[in-house]
Amino acid sequence: MEVSVGIKVAARGLEWDVTEVEPLGPQQRVRLACASGDLAGLEWEVLYPVEPLAVLRTDPRPDEAGPLDAWRRYHIARLLDQIPGAPAPPGRVAIEAYQRVPLLRALDMVRPRLLLADGVGLGKTIQAGLIAAELIVRRRAHRILIVCPPGPLLRQWEQEMRVRFGLRFTPIIDSASLRDARRGLELGGNPFEATALCLTSMDFAKQDRVLEELERAPWDLVIIDEAHHCVGEENQRHRLAEVLARRSDGLLLLTATPHDGHDPHFASLMALLDPSLVDGEGRLIGFAYRRHVVRRLKSHIRDPRTGGPLFRERIVIPVRVDVTNATPVRNFHKALSALVAPRLRRSRDRAGLTDALAFVSLLKRSMSSIAACLATLRVVAERYGTEPLRERQRTLRAYRRRVARFGVLDTAEEEEIAELEAEEMAASLAGDATEEDLRALIHLGEAAAPHDPKLAALALEIRLIRLTYPSANILVYTEYADSQRAAVEALSGIGGTVLTISGADSDAERTRAAERCSEEDGIVLVSTDSLAEGLNLHRRCFHLIHLDLPYNPNRLEQRNGRIDRYGQRNDPEIRYLFLAGTFEERLLLRLIAKYEKARSCLSFMPNTLGVGADPASLHEPLFTGFAEDLFSAMPRLIHSLDLAAEDTESEAYRDLLREIDRAFQSFDHMAVRHGWLSGGETIEPPSSEAGDAIDLPAFVASVLAADTHGYRVPPEWAHELNGLSGFDATHGTVRLTADRDQSRDAQGREVMYPGRSHPLTRRAIASVRTGRVSAAKADRLSLLVTYIVEAGPRLRKIIALRIHPDGSISEQPDFLSLAETGLPPDGLWCRWFAGWAPEAIAAGRLQALAAADRIASVFAVAHRERIERDTVAVRAWLERRANELCGTVAPRIDDLFDPGPPSSDWRTCPVPEQRLAEFAADPFVAAPQRRDAMDVLSRFRAVTAEQPPLPPPTVRTLGMLMLVPQT
Repeated sequence: MEVSVGIKVAARGLEWDVTEVEPLGPQQRVRLACASGDLAGLEWEVLYPVEPLAVLRTDPRPDEAGPLDAWRRYHIARLLDQIPGAPAPPGRVAIEAYQRVPLLRALDMVRPRLLLADGVGLGKTIQAGLIAAELIVRRRAHRILIVCPPGPLLRQWEQEMRVRFGLRFTPIIDSASLRDARRGLELGGNPFEATALCLTSMDFAKQDRVLEELERAPWDLVIIDEAHHCVGEENQRHRLAEVLARRSDGLLLLTATPHDGHDPHFASLMALLDPSLVDGEGRLIGFAYRRHVVRRLKSHIRDPRTGGPLFRERIVIPVRVDVTNATPVRNFHKALSALVAPRLRRSRDRAGLTDALAFVSLLKRSMSSIAACLATLRVVAERYGTEPLRERQRTLRAYRRRVARFGVLDTAEEEEIAELEAEEMAASLAGDATEEDLRALIHLGEAAAPHDPKLAALALEIRLIRLTYPSANILVYTEYADSQRAAVEALSGIGGTVLTISGADSDAERTRAAERCSEEDGIVLVSTDSLAEGLNLHRRCFHLIHLDLPYNPNRLEQRNGRIDRYGQRNDPEIRYLFLAGTFEERLLLRLIAKYEKARSCLSFMPNTLGVGADPASLHEPLFTGFAEDLFSAMPRLIHSLDLAAEDTESEAYRDLLREIDRAFQSFDHMAVRHGWLSGGETIEPPSSEAGDAIDLPAFVASVLAADTHGYRVPPEWAHELNGLSGFDATHGTVRLTADRDQSRDAQGREVMYPGRSHPLTRRAIASVRTGRVSAAKADRLSLLVTYIVEAGPRLRKIIALRIHPDGSISEQPDFLSLAETGLPPDGLWCRWFAGWAPEAIAAGRLQALAAADRIASVFAVAHRERIERDTVAVRAWLERRANELCGTVAPRIDDLFDPGPPSSDWRTCPVPEQRLAEFAADPFVAAPQRRDAMDVLSRFRAVTAEQPPLPPPTVRTLGMLMLVPQT
């Protein structure tokens, strides 16, 4: 017996309406609503066929005819319940055509597993939310986990999903929230298994005790944001990603920097999506991975109506800071150069490189602010005479490798690396510099700090911006907390509000500062790189000032992406402050110039300077060039980024510039190889999805009863609406709006815009159970009959046939347009339809069956092709991995005179799956190889989990509309 939405069934002696059906393995979860008696309206969920149900009636009857509004409401509810669905707004989001491409590609996969690698600011969060919402609507996803780095991104994800899509994710981000989630569960209960929509922190989830519980929880969809943090085998975050990849059906990896220049790191991301994309050595196999990657840059995105660029043009303004008139500042920098330059020139071995890198960090701080440099010098003076330690050098190298890979450390790690570098410098200086020399340098810095030209230039630039834009919000970035404090002090007299965000702030403090920048004007926000990921300020801010220049252009683009992103209404203005006559002008500004030129085709870059990264990758000529003439006596005037300083007098300096060029060229070649220069492979949105979207707010309002406080909702819906915008728990009402961009009403109260996946919309659809038959005025006499075609959980389609008295039948795709003017239905059937309609309806059913077969066959072919395509690829991978682990299959050689019974031997087994199983069970095989074989088998079985075949289509009559000509 087929149980589907809309029919009436008998269970436990009562009559019920079926409001929802969800497949659960061999059974179905069926939600029932009592249709009559004292329990009318009561909802009940059962497992069918464990709970016996008897179908009472499926076809509509003329004696059920009611108002036309009820007929429209009933059919809109069924249209919204289609799979694939009817055009309907997903929520508070304006969707551009390019943002639908990842959704369409995910829906085309048997298991939606994608790397969303669009450039910074193209809306990867929205694209992932669209996929999650659509999978929920199609009942392909019920349990969803979002994993992202700690900090503001957690709040942003929770807010975006709740406000835009009405999806309320429960944060489990620390020990306290884990304990709260565990309360109320049975002893030993798993909080992650009990939370359907869960949000967690990457660094919290990677802990062993948390990861164990995550591994026991199955997921329909896992979203990992900033997935580039998960590359590399020796990485706890990669281990977390591997566990979640195995335990989830769908997987979305989000990152704007998918490739850090190392193919094995990129291949490790691809292996999470599908292990058959990578061979046993961790190398990509061909180009099959491209169908799993969606990669576009701002330059690739065009307005489909005009063909012009969809994003505003970035305005880059280099700001030259002159130090010629600041004698104390020049004296300090000359003394600092005399201290640092000799140590850069004599860095010949690994220990020397580690020592030199510490002094490079000191130089970087001096380019940010004198206060930042002084803070480090004071620590060096306190630690003067510290003994050199190999353990300290190893720790520093490990930290620098992490910086090179991940771009930014957390606050505690940044403080620790600064302490270690200060100790390393103190140990180095003890050999050939006196403590008095160090104290003299600190004294020069204290005299120069009140005249810091960078801070004066920062204040001047903000005043100049305010002359044109008096209420402008301005974002200032610096790498160091000491520079942040100095900048705030320097800006105390400019007027307006100055806010700060750093890694030392709590999540609540950072969130509140970001919210104020989104709600108020006239704010200057001074931020450290702890907020380079995830902060969106583009709605009220289009000015950004870099107080210092980061070595890693990936970090630079993360900064710029805070205002240069989708939805920016003004041309973003990016200002770079640089000290004239220093290596910041000579070298870093050159890097920025090349970066800005290349940004139109690449938004991911290497750490091109090579300094501050992995010492093993550095060479003496690079440091020699870096040390050459750090502070020239006659600084050149920079008119534009294209004229960034190039000094050809030093061969070592030219070697360093050539190293930069080689790094950019290698990334350019890598982008060509992966097909990313042209925007990667894309698919066009199908024309069948065109059409007017259903007015969801109007539909939801038509289901609910109006109230003085809004619209009253049934009490049993309240627990799903708590915490969502526009729900008033005190009065049990919702305040609805038809304006997607409106967040508050005239009284300042939050209002709700329900999207298709919103729990209020889903509840409203399930609550509509009457209105199958009605009557309307038309140009000629006819009968509109609607049918629902179902083929398992993946296909549910409505077709409508218009049947005429002469026996002609035509399909009516826009059948709702016929239901405009209602008629009283009483007596119409007997007067106009009883004589000819029953026989015509029987003929119409035959045509509906033929249409259903046509629809189902087309869908079945596409479904089967998807399964076969994935199966062929993963079986080829399995055979290749079996050969790599077990060797090629050896032919069986039997004894000529005594063949004996056949024995099982993995060396001669031709079936890869069986061969690996026997190999893993052989005690004479080394344990690591057996573990590898078991891992290959488990991945293969997870990918090839049996997909149920598409069942034959069933056709059920949904409703009737009597169309009578006007008289």
